[in-house]
Amino acid sequence: MLSNYVLNPPSQQVCPAYMILEYLGHETGQMLSDTFNTQRDNKTRRHRLFKGIARIMISLARLPQARIGSFQLNDNGTVTLTNRPLTCSMMILENEGAPMTIPRNDTIHCTDAFVSDMLTFHDHRFLSQPNAVNDESDCRTQMAVKTLLRVVAHNYIKRELRNGPFLLQHTDLHASNILVDKDWNVTGLIDLEWICALPAEKLAVPYWLTGCAIDDIEGEKLDQFDLVRREFMHIFEEEEQVTKMKAKATHNINLSRIMHDMWDSKGVWFWYCLSSVNAMYFLLEPHLLPPKSLPLETERTLSRFWCRESEDVVRKKLADKKAYDEELRRLFSE
Repeated sequence: MLSNYVLNPPSQQVCPAYMILEYLGHETGQMLSDTFNTQRDNKTRRHRLFKGIARIMISLARLPQARIGSFQLNDNGTVTLTNRPLTCSMMILENEGAPMTIPRNDTIHCTDAFVSDMLTFHDHRFLSQPNAVNDESDCRTQMAVKTLLRVVAHNYIKRELRNGPFLLQHTDLHASNILVDKDWNVTGLIDLEWICALPAEKLAVPYWLTGCAIDDIEGEKLDQFDLVRREFMHIFEEEEQVTKMKAKATHNINLSRIMHDMWDSKGVWFWYCLSSVNAMYFLLEPHLLPPKSLPLETERTLSRFWCRESEDVVRKKLADKKAYDEELRRLFSE
């Protein structure tokens, strides 16, 4: 298994991108995903796993950062926090054609600005993707969702932390990037290039711990996830106290309190809307809005506030979809 650590070329110089690779053999461990679905109900293994993940999260967050961004390996061998906040989901969308809206080497000093920049990124992704909508109703729904996310954003930004400190977080922490032994003790972590300094409010219990996709955690599955979340948070709080006793605190942020606050306020779903590839369209209404508050007529009205020329955007996106479908039919006919 290859673990790639850096994928950011140095600043403005003309040179190819590069990666630093480390080989991890079977003696290090196996991917958690190999046994996760069959063993996740084993409480003993799950306890060891939660302890390992909690330690990783706490260890990363222990050293505060003054800016929101990601690390860059410079030509002189130094590593600096001088690159834009390059998350895994952002890179996936850019590789699929989304325009770069946050310039390279731009770090961000305020949570409000980060939220605005991320929503702008998703706006431009929507405009540039030729098959972004299925029909007019779908188009207006997506525009309404984007409008509402800007409206509710202030509810989930802690004023006392808006200017930092910001905390290192792994933005691609899933079961295939965690290595474990046969007893589910965590033995390794890969894809470290997706570590970013981000707002503390973004810390959350991994949504995949019950085996559900992010947009599938509703109703009974939400209750099941909350049980697992409570179990994880109990372990997280214990590990946080152990860390405080062993090492001198480098910031006064109570990580577990932030995570509880975001769950209680439902802010956790807002932050997933910003970071997921397509979760915002499935999370906003069931988790962040009052029940039945977004009927079709309301969506139509709200969509007009997304931008000044909203009707032109609807026409353009429908034309884009028609051209996209025609091109697909042409390619398959050949």
